[in-house]
Amino acid sequence: MTRPARIRRTPAALLALAVSAVLAGAGLAAVPPAQAVTCPPGFESLPGCDAPVDAVAEVTPGDWSTETIAGMRVHLYTPEAAPALAAGRALMVTLHGCVQTADDLRTGGNWVRQAEEHGMVVAVPAAPNGGVLLGCWDYYDANHSRTAPSRHDDNLLDLVGALTARGELGIDADQVYLSGLSSGGGQTMVMGCLAPDVFAGIGINAGPTVGTTAGQIGYVAVTEAQGAATCRQFAGSAAGDFDTQLTSIVYGSDDTTVAPGYNTLNGKIMAGIYGADATSTFALDGLEGANTAGSGTLHADADGPRVSVIQNTGLGHNWPAGGGPGGRYISTSSIDYPAYVTDFFFDNNRRVDRTGEPEPTEEPEPTEEPEPTPEPTDPPEEPEACATASNAEHQAAGRAYSYGVNPYNPYYATGSADYLGQGDATVTSLEEDAAGAWQLVPTC
Repeated sequence: MTRPARIRRTPAALLALAVSAVLAGAGLAAVPPAQAVTCPPGFESLPGCDAPVDAVAEVTPGDWSTETIAGMRVHLYTPEAAPALAAGRALMVTLHGCVQTADDLRTGGNWVRQAEEHGMVVAVPAAPNGGVLLGCWDYYDANHSRTAPSRHDDNLLDLVGALTARGELGIDADQVYLSGLSSGGGQTMVMGCLAPDVFAGIGINAGPTVGTTAGQIGYVAVTEAQGAATCRQFAGSAAGDFDTQLTSIVYGSDDTTVAPGYNTLNGKIMAGIYGADATSTFALDGLEGANTAGSGTLHADADGPRVSVIQNTGLGHNWPAGGGPGGRYISTSSIDYPAYVTDFFFDNNRRVDRTGEPEPTEEPEPTEEPEPTPEPTDPPEEPEACATASNAEHQAAGRAYSYGVNPYNPYYATGSADYLGQGDATVTSLEEDAAGAWQLVPTC
C-alpha cells in the first residue's frame, strides 16, 4: 500500500502560516484578494461571495434596503424624518471589521435612532469580493493614490458619488461622513487622508495608522511624522480641505488586537495636520450608552473642536454600539458611539451651509418693570455693556448660543459668533458693541 507523500514545509512557510492564522483570528490578515464566487440567495454576505449584479431594492423611508452599488452589496437606511439642517441630509458610510459583516453592523450597529434624529442616510457596504480575507478592508501600506484610486478606495468614492447624485435622497455633499471598526477603521483613515474634500468627518474605531501593514497591528510601527507625511501624500492636491475636516477616534482599554497606541497616535497625526494645537480633556459620564467609564481628549483650533479621542474603559476590540442587540465584534456595554460621533460631526461641521437653519432660541434681555411707587433717589440702571459669566449663563441671558451636549458643546457669542470654548462651566467675558453684537474680550 502506497503511503501518501508527506508535504514538507520550510521554517519560513510554517512561520507564514502561523502569522496568517493569528492575524486572521484578529480579523486583519493581509493576503491577496479572495476569489469571489456567486453564492445562493441568502448567503451573499458571506466572505468571498460576490455581490449580486443589479440587485437594486426599492427604497422605503424609515427602513433598510439592500442593493449593489459601486461593486459592493450595500445596506441603505433612508430616514422618514426631515434633515436636521436646511442644507440637506447627511450621509454616514460605516465600515465593518474583519470577520464581522455588513449584516452584523446593520443589525447591531445602533445607527437607526441617529438616522431618524438627524434625518441622516446610513450606508453599510460589504467589502468588495469578500474583502482581502475574511471580509477585511484593504487599508494596508502606503500604495493608495487619489489620482488613480484602486483596491477598495475607488469603490467607496464611487459609492459616495452614486448616493449624492440621487436627487430623491437629498444628500448634501458637505455632510458626508465615514466611520469604521478595525480594518474598517484603518480604511476610514485612508479615505479621510485620500479624499478630505469628500469626507467632512471621519470616525476611526481601533484602526491602525495609514501606511502600516497587517503584520504591524500589534505594535505601533510608525511615528507621528511618518503617519502625517503619508496622509498628506495621499491627499495630494486636495490637502487644502484638511482645513475643514473633523476626526473622531474611539477605542477600548481592553483591546488586545490592535495596539492602543495607534489611537492616540492617529489623534495626534490628524490634530497636527489640522493645526489643532489646543488640547483639553473631558469626562464620559455625560455621554449616552451603557458604559461611560473612560476619558476623552479634545484637540481644537481657534474656531473650535477638530479632533476627539475617547478611551472607553472595559471595551475590547469591538464596535461601541452602547445599546441594541449587539453582535459579532459589537459591544452594548460601551458608550453609544453612533450618538457621540453623529453629534460631534453635526455640531462642528465647518463646511455645511447653515443658512436657513433655525437660530438657537435666545432669551430676551430682562425688561425692568417700573416700580409702582418709584423712589426719586434711585437712578435708572444703565444697560449692561459687559458681562463675565459662565457660558451657560451667557446663553440664558441671550449673549451666547451653543450646539451639542455638555461638556463638549461649543459656545459662540451672539452677533459676532466669537468662539467661547466648550462646556457650560467655561467662564468668559462678553462686551456689547454699538450694533448690539456681543464680542469676546479678555475681561470686563
